[in-house]
Amino acid sequence: MRNLLRSRRGSVAFATVIALVPLIGVVALGGEAGSWYVTKQRAQNAADAAAYAGGLWVACSLAPSTCTETQSLAYRGKEFAAQNTFCNAGDTSYPDSKCSTALGKGTSQTVQIASLASWNGTAGNFVQATVSQQQPTYLAAVLGLSTVNISATAVAQAVSTNVPGCVLALSGSLQFQGSPNINAPGCSVASNDRNPDAINFIGGGMTMNVGSLAAAGGCTGSTSFCNTALTYMPPVTNPFSGLDGALTTLCGSNPTLPAKCGLAKCTGSGLTAYTAATPCVNDSVKTKGNTAVTLTGGGVYFISGTLTLVGGSSITSGAGGALIILLPGASIDTKGGGVLTISGLTSAPGASSLPTALQSSAALFQYMSIYDASATAVTFGGNSNINLTGSIYAPTAAVTFQGNPTLNLGGANGCGELIAASVAFNGNATFNDNSCPAKPSPTYYVKLVQ
Repeated sequence: MRNLLRSRRGSVAFATVIALVPLIGVVALGGEAGSWYVTKQRAQNAADAAAYAGGLWVACSLAPSTCTETQSLAYRGKEFAAQNTFCNAGDTSYPDSKCSTALGKGTSQTVQIASLASWNGTAGNFVQATVSQQQPTYLAAVLGLSTVNISATAVAQAVSTNVPGCVLALSGSLQFQGSPNINAPGCSVASNDRNPDAINFIGGGMTMNVGSLAAAGGCTGSTSFCNTALTYMPPVTNPFSGLDGALTTLCGSNPTLPAKCGLAKCTGSGLTAYTAATPCVNDSVKTKGNTAVTLTGGGVYFISGTLTLVGGSSITSGAGGALIILLPGASIDTKGGGVLTISGLTSAPGASSLPTALQSSAALFQYMSIYDASATAVTFGGNSNINLTGSIYAPTAAVTFQGNPTLNLGGANGCGELIAASVAFNGNATFNDNSCPAKPSPTYYVKLVQ
């Protein structure tokens, strides 16, 4: 027995056990603090999502013709917080909510969404989202901390680009390939395509001077240009959408192509304006070399088939401007080197210049030079000079500028808008629109500022 009492065997193990007790406690306390850190990260994710969703709601409210919103600002913010596991008590029924209906004893969450007229001394359209989770402590209780409140705040801002639009791809991409020269410093160039390549740069030889570059989707290709693009923005308003239904009324929903839409074929040479005396369509007209065609001032010209400009020929509008309407299935071919110089209508066309189905939309034709109602792809190519003061509207057509064409939409009386299903500037195409007044609605983008 005496030997047993004097034995030191196992003393190290005993000391180790004694030392492990506080060590395990510290490790466990560190693990609890680590869980707080994880919760903090989740809370920040929820706050960021909620603030950004609120910012999109504000952007929508500032441009109501762009999008339709049926819920409140608070709803949208809380909806996205819920999708990131944070909800107010009993408020867990949002679509795709990941909130738990039983958080555990002593645990509660809060979500607050607020609209701010200024932030950090800067006036603007801000949304602040604050989420928090209060929960009981365990090992930290020995330090006198019975509960811990973990919170996170994020602030988003809806920012106007503050420039009018001059190029808009309604459903397809906005493409730049080769060495095009885009000079539109006073307006925005945008795509409503939601795909990652809504704006697509192929090659790096292009020159671009624009007020803003924006897309509802992403930007691919040249990093130097994509870094300046405003991506994943709300779509831009189509200012001419009212014309789409009117053309369907005139031509039917599924006309035989190329459509004449009930209009008789114009007789004689050259191009004939639509009037009460000549309610006709110019079918498959081809200009003659070294021939100049001057359009009637204020005239509206309906085209079916293909309007072809050959080398040495020109089509020029008279005083008061002119409007060319390409009916479904029609196209325009300028690759032969012809010159097209048209100013948009200086005033809305009168009733005698339009079929009955289009008369109610006459105001939308003011300042427009070409309305392409066809889904046939249009290519302005070769060495053609395209000088248009006014707007080009091609809602279902892919419009391509290829080779060395020059497109001048700007003019002393205003700026033109190029709006098409998709737009491509290839080769050495030149696009100028440097005199845009602030008439179209500006677009908005959302950014997190905290």
